[in-house]
Amino acid sequence: MKMEEQTRYRERTSWAYWVDLIYGVAIVSCAYSVFVTSGGGVLFRLAVGAAILAAGWGLRMVLGGLTVLVQETRIVMHLGSVGLVRRMVPFDSIVSLESVRYRPLVEFGGWGVRGAGKKKAWTARGDRAVVIGLDEGRRLYVGSDHPRRLEEAIRGAVAGRRKRDD
Repeated sequence: MKMEEQTRYRERTSWAYWVDLIYGVAIVSCAYSVFVTSGGGVLFRLAVGAAILAAGWGLRMVLGGLTVLVQETRIVMHLGSVGLVRRMVPFDSIVSLESVRYRPLVEFGGWGVRGAGKKKAWTARGDRAVVIGLDEGRRLYVGSDHPRRLEEAIRGAVAGRRKRDD
C-alpha cells in the first residue's frame, strides 16, 4: 500500500467571482424554467428542478477552480474540490521555473485545461502563472494568485528532494 505524500505547499485559485455568478444564475434559471414550464405534477417538476440544481452543483465541484499541491516528489494539480480531473508533474521532469504574466485569451483561448503540443496551461483565472519547463521542450503554465510564492515552494521542494537523493 502506497503512502500518500506529505504536502509542503497548497494553493487554491477559485473561479473569478463573475464566472461563479454567471454559472449560478444559469443553473438556477434552468431549474426554475423547468419547474415553471414543464408538464407533470408539482412533485415531478420539483424533482427535475432539484436534479438540475444538484447536477450543476456537482459539475462545479468537479471543475470549479484549481488546486496546486507541492508534495515531496511531485506537483499535483486538480480542478474542482473533489480532484477527479488531475495532473501530476514529477520533480525529475522539471527543467526550469519562471513566474510570468501571460495572456490567457490570446495564448490559450481562455482559462481551464488548455493548450496543445508542447505548450499547455492549467488555470482558473487571472494572468499570472508559473511556467514549468519540462523535459523534451514542453512548457506547462500553472495559474496562480501568488506565482512567486508557488515558484519558491517548488524550488525549495525540488532542492530538498535533490539534497536527500545525493
